[in-house]
Amino acid sequence: MRILLDLIRSHGSLVVLVAAFLENLGLPIPALAALILAGCLVVEGPTSLPGALAAGTCGALAADMLWFFLGKWQGRAALHYLCKLSLNPDSCVGRTERLFRSRSTVTILTSKLIPGLNTLVPPLAGILKMPLWRYALLDTTASFLWASLGVGLGLAFGAGILSGLQSIQQALAWLLGGLVVLYVLVKLYQRHYLIKHYSVPKVDPAHLYEQISAGKPVLVVDLRSEDAYVRSDAGIPGATRIPPAEFDHHAHLLPRDKDIVLYCT
Repeated sequence: MRILLDLIRSHGSLVVLVAAFLENLGLPIPALAALILAGCLVVEGPTSLPGALAAGTCGALAADMLWFFLGKWQGRAALHYLCKLSLNPDSCVGRTERLFRSRSTVTILTSKLIPGLNTLVPPLAGILKMPLWRYALLDTTASFLWASLGVGLGLAFGAGILSGLQSIQQALAWLLGGLVVLYVLVKLYQRHYLIKHYSVPKVDPAHLYEQISAGKPVLVVDLRSEDAYVRSDAGIPGATRIPPAEFDHHAHLLPRDKDIVLYCT
């Protein structure tokens, strides 16, 4: 954070602009920290309040519009790399799309406050053909609110943050380390629990074909990711299509008197 502070002192709102652009592009850049430090420097004098707010807003908006047009031109292919870091990328996209379809305005306005959502929403807006003027208006508002939150925190706690920067940095490092360890332990436990209680045997494709051909009561559920499903021109005949993110809404409807085969990517 000390390096980031020195950069903002030297180059002003340009650093905030670049940080906001890169984070909303999907890179692991601490743009909110840059906004907070810019707010601290507004108190000191070297940084202007309108400049910091404009830089944060314009940087985020520029990255979002890039993703919006990419989604509009490339379709679902634009989402291909966005959920790679998610433990369940299919559900990651599916949940966001379901939320966007039901509450698009609220989703856009709050997306900057939810890690990961800020990079998924812009291409989804383009893919789902939201009018450009409406998306630009909502995203500008969301970006300004996000920038105002960061700069506002810096204004409110500026003197305390700058004077205790070293101790804050150490506390954040310990907190981050503890959260990473806890996250890994929880995911290892979840994996062990799921394997122990829900693992099922795999079915040989030839054996499945024989069962279907013989007319045996077998239900095949197509759980391929949305991207794989749209791109593919083949599938198992008679399979029931359920998007991965919606499986929990359909599980209770599956018949109990048939063998169920889950077909996924």
